Amino acid sequence: MDGLAWVAPGIEPATSSLLDIGCNVGELLGAAARLFPQLKLAGVDIYRTAIEMARRNVPQADLHQCDGPLLPFADAAFDYITCIEVLEHIPAANRRATIDEVRRVLKPGGKFILRCPHAGIFRGLDAANLRFRFPRLYRSIVRGGRRDHGYQEGSDGVVWHHHFSRDELLELIGPRFEIETTRYGGLILLPLGDLMRWPFYRLNIHRNPILTLIDRMIAWDLGIDYGRASFTILLVLRKPAEARIAPSK
Repeated sequence: MDGLAWVAPGIEPATSSLLDIGCNVGELLGAAARLFPQLKLAGVDIYRTAIEMARRNVPQADLHQCDGPLLPFADAAFDYITCIEVLEHIPAANRRATIDEVRRVLKPGGKFILRCPHAGIFRGLDAANLRFRFPRLYRSIVRGGRRDHGYQEGSDGVVWHHHFSRDELLELIGPRFEIETTRYGGLILLPLGDLMRWPFYRLNIHRNPILTLIDRMIAWDLGIDYGRASFTILLVLRKPAEARIAPSK
């Protein structure tokens, strides 16, 4: 379920590139830089403050604040594109356009690694949807989430975390990609751990023994494939290589 597990730059990593959509503060990009030091890195995120932090954390990456489906990159610019726990944040009306942009900036034969919430049996425990399930309680306790300012509409721009079935994802993606792998992970410890992490996130606490234990619990649960009951789904997709034109005789 680790997006970078599906990245293999090959013999010449200096010529390979990776774009992380929804890069936040650059955690995945930083891990990629450590694993593949010569890999050319780029990222986009809706949240300007996160991009500023990512620039400090991964200064070698080409980072952009981006609040719409259009990506500020040339056609066929990347060998790998990761989109980890981001699709559910994108308004439904923009999801297909986002996939179109991914296909545009991905090289022929390149990999698109997509992970998002799955329509498993415990999808109702998604911590991000508590604001919609209990709006009065959320407003009285939280008032406004820390990430809400990243959206032009403020809190109104935050959308319900949709949990996708595999069939829904394939319908959204269409025939534009070839499916290489489908993986599932996480059951109940993942959403419960996410709920337990919230006070630390709210207080901007990133180093704490209890938080470390919670993160290990989440990672352990995410690493187990519970099939269609799982809380999370990962797809590894490949953009078909362009058909070669036969030389004229």
